[in-house]
Amino acid sequence: MAKAKRKPPQVVAREQARQAARLEAERLKAAQAAKDRRRKLIGLGIGVVLLVAIVVVVILVLQETKQSTEDVIRPTGGNDAGAIVIGQDLAAGGEPASGEDVVTVRIFSDYMCPYCGQAERRLKARLEELATAGEIRLELQVLPRLDSLSLGTEYSTRAANAAATVANYAPAQYLAFHSKLFESGIQPAEGSEGLSDEELIALAQEVGVPEDVTARFAAAEFEPWVSYANTEAYNQGVSSTPAMLIGLKESDLAAVSNPVQVDIDDAIAKVRAGEKLS
Repeated sequence: MAKAKRKPPQVVAREQARQAARLEAERLKAAQAAKDRRRKLIGLGIGVVLLVAIVVVVILVLQETKQSTEDVIRPTGGNDAGAIVIGQDLAAGGEPASGEDVVTVRIFSDYMCPYCGQAERRLKARLEELATAGEIRLELQVLPRLDSLSLGTEYSTRAANAAATVANYAPAQYLAFHSKLFESGIQPAEGSEGLSDEELIALAQEVGVPEDVTARFAAAEFEPWVSYANTEAYNQGVSSTPAMLIGLKESDLAAVSNPVQVDIDDAIAKVRAGEKLS
């Protein structure tokens, strides 16, 4: 039998070097793969932790929001939308008209807004007629949008709180007080301090609100309601005042383009006919 030929030492050395290099490359590849797996696991773990943290925060925020809205004291007639419903007897929280053809008219205003005053003075009598006749469900939503224009007195909030207080404790006088605050010569101008607390009390008593009710104005009991009404107005797409939503159902309420000049009877007729409001 022939004797196997031995490889030269330099060839053996090269082969051993290549083998060692291959083994080292495989080791490094395995080590990198393990490192990548650890990195992915760590990243996944961090992602899960972050996701859980986000879910927890969202739940807490939702719980806090739900609790805060549940804790808001609503005045008589206050509904989920943040408006005060006027009954057929024209009292806050009175029994409103009901029926398939009864049109909801929800008006958004601020007691310092001059255009709100114009709309109120022009539409007041007709809206009251329609509400009394059971043609409409009248809802008033007063907002504190112009607090920044009352030189630090937060007149819009103070006046809205006073009105909500009247709605709750003297509902029969609410509509009269609401209209009084918009009367020409009484409604304060933008950029002024607005009416003082004493003036608000005097005006309320002038329309028949008892003294024990006006004494509650200072407690600011309904300021959280005013804030709630403001938030809900934004949720309904109301970004400025005056504004008016009209519809047969809550889900169908549509905005009137110009509440100051609107022909309310024409708008109601269009809603009943299923036509688009202009």
